[in-house]
Amino acid sequence: MTQSGKAALALTTILAFVGCADGGNGDKGIVRYSQVVNFVETDDFTPPLVVGRTVLIRLEHAPVGERGFPELGLEVTGGTAQVLPLGFAQFAVRLDDEKDYRFRAMEGTRELDAITVKAKKGAAIRFHGKANVVTVGRTGTKSCVKASSVDLADLVLAPNQEAALFVVPVDGAGKPMLGMLQLTGKMSRADVQLDTPLFFQGGSANALMVKPTLASGPLGDAQLEVTEPGFASLTQTIRVAAQDAAITCE
Repeated sequence: MTQSGKAALALTTILAFVGCADGGNGDKGIVRYSQVVNFVETDDFTPPLVVGRTVLIRLEHAPVGERGFPELGLEVTGGTAQVLPLGFAQFAVRLDDEKDYRFRAMEGTRELDAITVKAKKGAAIRFHGKANVVTVGRTGTKSCVKASSVDLADLVLAPNQEAALFVVPVDGAGKPMLGMLQLTGKMSRADVQLDTPLFFQGGSANALMVKPTLASGPLGDAQLEVTEPGFASLTQTIRVAAQDAAITCE
């Protein structure tokens, strides 16, 4: 496998590590409002959505959301909102007021099902306590990619590893909220790469990919600074190893 192929596989493994898309069923149990991308500390629409930030929704057949409902439209009522159809029963939704909203699945002019969600201003952002780490290696003629979950406080990245860190918006009580953040970041070390993955169904929102280069320098600290227009910035120290992490390919 080429280095580019390994990198692509590693990225896919990290994102697939998150699991299936979250969401909730409408009041009548006919339509499932699936979240196209996951938020790592929530699994439904019980937490409030962050005012002014987007969520991606796919209308599916309830109860478990196996098939899309492409013939349905989505109407959002209760306050000012922006709804952008994305095709294949998917919609981008931004709520602009601190209110209760109704997500109405419309069959023409008839409401087929609906779900109530809350929108609130976020108080802060923080890092999720775990990082998803992928290690790429070779034993003899065999190559492999292995994924693991590591406490963020204990994270040490080797040149053959890549980590996904997740940023979580929270309310005044520190409880997680829903919303795709407008994140930018920078690293203090030029030999540590920082990127954001593309969104895809079942992946995760608000992820940052951190990877030392193959020619990383000696063991030491890398400082990650993350900014978002509506919140105070975040910093995180990440240890960087000089040698590849050990991995056994069977």
